[in-house]
Parts: sequence; structure tokens; C-alpha cells
Amino acid sequence: MAEKMRKSLFALLLLGLVAIGFFFFFPRNPIVNALKIDTGLPARVDLIAVLGGGIMPGGALGHSTRERLDAVAVFAGKTGRNSPVLVQEYPTGRKKMVAYLVANGLEEKSVFSSGFHYREERGGTENNIKELFHVMNKHTEMKQIVLVTSPYHQRRVSLMLKAAEKGFQKGELHFYFLQLPDDGEITRCSRWRFWHLVTHEALGIFFQQLKD
Repeated sequence: MAEKMRKSLFALLLLGLVAIGFFFFFPRNPIVNALKIDTGLPARVDLIAVLGGGIMPGGALGHSTRERLDAVAVFAGKTGRNSPVLVQEYPTGRKKMVAYLVANGLEEKSVFSSGFHYREERGGTENNIKELFHVMNKHTEMKQIVLVTSPYHQRRVSLMLKAAEKGFQKGELHFYFLQLPDDGEITRCSRWRFWHLVTHEALGIFFQQLKD
């Protein structure tokens, strides 16, 4: 009995060490690359949609939100494009996102929020997708949409777009992802935040696939 107990404890200890090693030392890039979707970018952009990444408890824009907005500002500056930019966030963050983009060189007239009502019982990404198709239904001339979100979020967003597009009756839409420089904060944040973000996305992908 004592021998069995010792073997069980040793196995648990070994499993714990493997788990700790995986948590702290497994490279991030393979995981991020598995969640990222490289679509390239179109020659013509009808709309840039920036998915908000949340607001900090003090009211400041979250890290994910800021880096997505920075990517838009760089993209607009490099290409000289004046494509309309839709900021997507709960109401408290929309004005902050618009102000941030204008402060970083975008023309105020090119940045807008749709006024779409975000329902608390939905997740943030679900609200984003519903808002996007709400806008698409109003602006049927917009067919080439560049989405701006973090790399770890792209695969789940892509699945949700495909599901939503099935009910869209106003022509074919084409979605592209603008990639963030160096993949953004996911490559620099703490291991705790990294695994929190990755686990959240993996569960979101799993449940979205169940729905589909």
C-alpha cells in the first residue's frame, strides 16, 4: 500500500513539473500562429473595422485596444488611404477610440461609430460581429472590409464572421485581417495573461464550432 502511494505521489509530482515547465517555457509563437490568419490585404479598402479590446478599470483604453488603433494609424499613414474607420466597442470606449485615432493623425470625418446598441448578455466579440453586419446592411456598397484585432483573436473572429455571413443577403463580402507589428502584446505580456488569453480564445473557438 505504501509503495503504491509513493508511486502515485511520484507520478503526480512528475505531472506537476511537466505542467509547470509547459506553462513557463513552451514557446508562444506556435500557439499565436495557430490562432492567427494571414489573409493579405486588398488593393481597395471599403471599410476598416477596429474591434475594441476593452477599457481599463480607470477608464483608459486597454493595451489590446491601443495597439489595434496604433496599427490602423500606421496603416493609414503608410498607404495614405482615407478609408472610413469603424470603431467597435461598448459606448464608454467609442469616444476614446475616436479621439485616439484623431490624435494620431486620422481625419475626424473618416472615423465613426455606428451607435449600435451593445447588449451586456452577449460577449464583446459577438456584439462586434452583429454591429459590423448592421453597418454592412446599411452600406451595401462596402464589400472589402479590413478587420483590426489581435492575432490571437483572429481565428475565432473568422469563424463568427462565416456564421454571420450565411444570413447576409446583400452580396458577397470579403474580409481581411491587418496584422499587428510583432504580433502585439501577446508576445510580451506575462505568462499568466498569455495563457488566460489563449484559453479564452480556444474555448471560444470550441463553442463556436459546436454552434456551426
